[in-house]
Amino acid sequence: MHLKKYIGQILFNCITAAAGVLLFTSTGILANPVAGVAAIVALMALLCGGNYFFVKLAGEGKKAFQPGYMITEQTFDALNEPEDYIEVIKDLKNYYPCRQEAAKMLQQWELFKKKSETLDAISYQGGVYEVVNQDVESVMLNNMVLFMKRAAIMQSANRSEMTMHLNYIRSLTAGNDKILGDYTNLLIEASQLTGEDSGKAEIKSLNLLIESIRDYRKELESGDMR
Repeated sequence: MHLKKYIGQILFNCITAAAGVLLFTSTGILANPVAGVAAIVALMALLCGGNYFFVKLAGEGKKAFQPGYMITEQTFDALNEPEDYIEVIKDLKNYYPCRQEAAKMLQQWELFKKKSETLDAISYQGGVYEVVNQDVESVMLNNMVLFMKRAAIMQSANRSEMTMHLNYIRSLTAGNDKILGDYTNLLIEASQLTGEDSGKAEIKSLNLLIESIRDYRKELESGDMR
């Protein structure tokens, strides 16, 4: 159980209870039986209503005090640099239904950046390596956009539709995992080459990575990923 998930509800109950104690002790309202009973009933109604609100939000996969619609047209208009994409995915970590998938996509991005730096370090920079690295980056950023679009749909979806949307988002992270796995194989093979050989394009793992990117894009274009 994640305590953080219930912080809003806990704070609400503590503040309401404290306000009730202050009301009863400072006004002497309990001295009047009728007024005292009315105040207690009102306090209990407030607590019940407030807790129902939090339970209802949790059932809908939402959090209290969260904007009703996190992804808007302006979200996509502001996507210029990779950092802009990352900031949106970070925001989606606070959107309960897909927070785990958002966290995974951020981890995948960090892993890609480390692999990219490693490839630069162990091989000749530029050439086909640079082109393939840019292709991997392009795929990952494109998957972030697809993630955002599906998250926007989820924010207006009913509970019964969530599984379908989550499966789609997980297919995006699974695609990233496949390409990153091929990238690891490329690093291993590139590290075993020396001298000018390290700049050769026709190594098996490089071709496999190129094929993975090509096949993945075909899947997206054909609509096979749903």
